[in-house]
Amino acid sequence: MNRRDMIKSVALGGALGAVSSQAIASSLKAGEAVLPPIEAGEGPMWLLSPLKIGDEVGLGWRLAALTSNDRGAWVVELLRGDQLGRVHICFHSGQPKGVGHTEMLDFILMDGGDGRKDTDEHLGRVIRHLANIVRQNELREGADTELARLLTHTERVERFGPETLL
Repeated sequence: MNRRDMIKSVALGGALGAVSSQAIASSLKAGEAVLPPIEAGEGPMWLLSPLKIGDEVGLGWRLAALTSNDRGAWVVELLRGDQLGRVHICFHSGQPKGVGHTEMLDFILMDGGDGRKDTDEHLGRVIRHLANIVRQNELREGADTELARLLTHTERVERFGPETLL
């Protein structure tokens, strides 16, 4: 069973062999803080905790927005002066393609390119920093239900077309 199927099984009540987020959380190293469960209706800001909208993320970039699920991804908007960085947080199935990633999520910079353009070094470092923050939050109790609603970047492109995802 791949990670995505496991997460969906847990979110839908789980198959007998599925691993719950509680079991995952309890398997964390001793002494590592276990975060409180996600509250219903809280939205995706739990993912970036302790950051809040308007906070500086690093290297002059600020967290400007985090959308609800938008066609299978959460969209983070980062601002530095008049520069906008739009990052789609998608599920990945073991082969992340984005500038940053966690065990389950891929951070795809949506800049209108085709993947050949170099990413601004400062923005790339900030995206990897966000991935490190998310890594601490993606195993929270209740996260599996939210994560199960995400698609991979490839699935999103196939389903909605690349031009609609910018």
